[in-house]
Amino acid sequence: MTQRMTPPERMMAVMSGQRPDRVPVIPFALGYSSKITGISLGDWYADGDKCFEAQFASMRLHGYEETPMYGYASMGALEFGGEIEYPYGKGQGAPFVKKHPVNEIEDIEKLEVPDFNKELPGAYKQADKLASRCAELGLPVSVQVGSSFTAASVIANTSEFVSWLIMEPKAAHSLLDKVCSMFINAIDYFAEKYGAENMLPFDGGPSESNTLISAEMFAEFAYPYMKRIHTHLKDVGVNSVLMHPCSDQNKNIPHYVKLREEMGWAGKYVWLFGPETPVKDQIKAFGGHDVVCGNINPSLFLTESYEDLVEICGQNILEGMHSPSGYMLAAGCEFPPNAEPIKLMAMLDAAEKYGRYE
Repeated sequence: MTQRMTPPERMMAVMSGQRPDRVPVIPFALGYSSKITGISLGDWYADGDKCFEAQFASMRLHGYEETPMYGYASMGALEFGGEIEYPYGKGQGAPFVKKHPVNEIEDIEKLEVPDFNKELPGAYKQADKLASRCAELGLPVSVQVGSSFTAASVIANTSEFVSWLIMEPKAAHSLLDKVCSMFINAIDYFAEKYGAENMLPFDGGPSESNTLISAEMFAEFAYPYMKRIHTHLKDVGVNSVLMHPCSDQNKNIPHYVKLREEMGWAGKYVWLFGPETPVKDQIKAFGGHDVVCGNINPSLFLTESYEDLVEICGQNILEGMHSPSGYMLAAGCEFPPNAEPIKLMAMLDAAEKYGRYE
């Protein structure tokens, strides 16, 4: 089939409340793109230029609508003085923490919030390289600005941090406050350098999912810092934010709904929930104002055939494509780095087969 819109035109249509020729495809293809250029996954994360080049090549090869971005679930530890390992080893899929900067409650007091007016901290050096390349081409600048809760859970030892929520809540809040301040400093740096109107920052993480904490704990320890970050995004003039509440966050949805209500923000969220959250539930909660994303279980791209994936994606498209404020087909978390290219092609082919508006 002839595609009448280019990928940028298709994204612009959805984000501006218009109807594109077909549903956009956002495969969340991060580490996967390293194989397109033969870049090692470790170099992909260690070098922002290589990270951009791999993602941009994958975009052009497959024809999907996703913009290059830089980030990973363990971001935060390096920025606060810890150590990470890049995924050069067999079976490794993303950077992981080698040394936590916080091992005891007393360590929290010693932490200094990274100052973006000096040398950029940790992975933000690489994020800035990628942002610069995106800005040169007029692509959105997509930088990680959350979540404070997930970042705090890797700055400290995760099991210790979770225990502090119950046993030492004051210490947990102290750490969360410092992490939140780091993300606000990041927002200020990137908004000033590239223009808030050109940003598509992203927030979200797995540690606040209901598999780890209750909705009540989310309200106490995650929500206040999320609201602080998003209020700041609103105040500096950011128009849209990619939200990825990873894993099972169904019981947290009322708090995400409350976020917009309490901020009074006129901007647009792009919601990418994990495969645990049905598309119809996303539409019910957010469809009146925001873009919702189809959320194909990433493991299926490793286990299912091309033909079956076209039908699985097609069903998701049919459930979501008429959401009032827009829909995109996506993987429910990162597209598997080792998946075969034909499995990603299944998403594009499903969009052509089932997702045409004309």
